Amino acid sequence: MPCYSSLPALIRDAAPRTPLLCLSPRRITERVRLFRAHFPGETSWAVKSNPHPRVVQAIVDAGIRTFDVASRQEIDLIRHHCPSATLHFNHPVKTPDDIAYAIHAAGIRSFVIDSPEELEKIDITVDSMESGLRSVITLTIRFRSKNAAGTGNYNFDEKFGIPPQEAAALLQLAAHRGYRTGLTFHPGSQNRRPESYALSIETARDIAGRAFPQGEAALSHLNIGGGFPCAYPGGSGPSLHCYFKAISQAASDLACPLVCEPGRALVAESTSLLTRINLRRKDDSRLYINDGIYGSLMEAAFVDFQPPARAYSADGAAFPEDEPREAFQVWGATCDSLDRLRQPVCLPSAIRTGDFIEFGMMGAYSNATATRFNGIEPAGLVGVEEIAPWSADAKHA
Repeated sequence: MPCYSSLPALIRDAAPRTPLLCLSPRRITERVRLFRAHFPGETSWAVKSNPHPRVVQAIVDAGIRTFDVASRQEIDLIRHHCPSATLHFNHPVKTPDDIAYAIHAAGIRSFVIDSPEELEKIDITVDSMESGLRSVITLTIRFRSKNAAGTGNYNFDEKFGIPPQEAAALLQLAAHRGYRTGLTFHPGSQNRRPESYALSIETARDIAGRAFPQGEAALSHLNIGGGFPCAYPGGSGPSLHCYFKAISQAASDLACPLVCEPGRALVAESTSLLTRINLRRKDDSRLYINDGIYGSLMEAAFVDFQPPARAYSADGAAFPEDEPREAFQVWGATCDSLDRLRQPVCLPSAIRTGDFIEFGMMGAYSNATATRFNGIEPAGLVGVEEIAPWSADAKHA
């Protein structure tokens, strides 16, 4: 993988004609260290947030050894980069073939379920293999938390999770059938209320208390999901330390191990997307770039936050700080009129065709969701030693 000292150096040396995701592995190391130093339990990582092999390797190099996987492909990816990793198959709905593959070929012993029907699928698969297997498999019940407080664009409780009373019954059923058991919830992506984690931990205690005389002490673990927010423009909120503090206080006397599984929070700030302006119309506030919602910017079409942006001239020079600015509508590379950013972007008024826009905090759900619509190839990935920091109050018009 090519590596450059900075994005200006990349522009000067390579003059890229296609979009590039610019990865700084050091940023991943910093985020992993933050979680491992302050989260009161084990930090896992949700592979879905960025399955690029170089990103996975950076996560492994930073010390992560536990992973949330949701498919056979993600299982194989992690087994390749970290053969000794502990994998949790946390997709609540799995095919029988993938269950069998996970248990037999990949040695996975941890699964999330949220229905008796999924339990039956696992039963059938396990019973077809070897006796005594149930006693070493953990089934983690996903419950619906009324305290989730993520962005309104991602309602995680709409698709998965069951009410607390049903979760207690499913816990009992799984334990009765000989499995180890756990509980999990998802607090919502870009969660902006640290106290919602604490409230959901208390809900988990109540569920375990209904299911078992010894309460949460009977659980293999409590997985509090991800949802830890990144500071996108316009979405400022409490610092991560506020979340760690709220969780630590709520779990101070918890009688089972605690696990979290951030995705975005570990990788978003590691990567910038470098795009080139294909066209600025004369006397117009529209810009057409060489990436878009069918590529690295898919998420920007659906969510209420947008990545920060800054501009460089065609030779890699930054525009002066006092350069007049204006709001531009940014359009993507395809011929589809849906291919546009929802919000205008504030950029130097002098920006023109051939200049570059850097979109920051693009390490999550960028290459992971990119398509080849219109025959346009997704952005490549290059290494950069340093990504210039983004102000927490970066502005969009």
